Amino acid sequence: MPLEIIRIPVLSDNYVWLVHEPTSGETMAVDPAVAEPVLTEAERRGWKITQIWNTHWHPDHTGGNAAIKEATGCAITGPAAESDRIPTLDRKVGEGDSVRLGAVEARVLDVPAHTAGHIAYHFATEQAAFVGDT
Repeated sequence: MPLEIIRIPVLSDNYVWLVHEPTSGETMAVDPAVAEPVLTEAERRGWKITQIWNTHWHPDHTGGNAAIKEATGCAITGPAAESDRIPTLDRKVGEGDSVRLGAVEARVLDVPAHTAGHIAYHFATEQAAFVGDT
């Protein structure tokens, strides 16, 4: 089954992506600026957030990390090159690493532009990429 991808508008001009892999039941949030609307949408759908993937360190992409982790116990993955600026990270990744959401694998790409350590996550089989601000 394909990933279910939900866009959640936050702040005045950002989105958080909620991604659900139905075979395993795993759900992740990509770049959660804030926690409440993300937790509310996951609960509304009956999904439990098991992971957060960050693309870079800016607060409008990491501001909800701690509250979501506290509420769900999820693991947080993000750019190794910016790990000193994202204190909530559990896993540090960079170019060529792979990450999984249930049965689906994504490749990590270094895309330094918006920040020096910015990364993106590419799900080739799903034709989806989460690129943050790059």
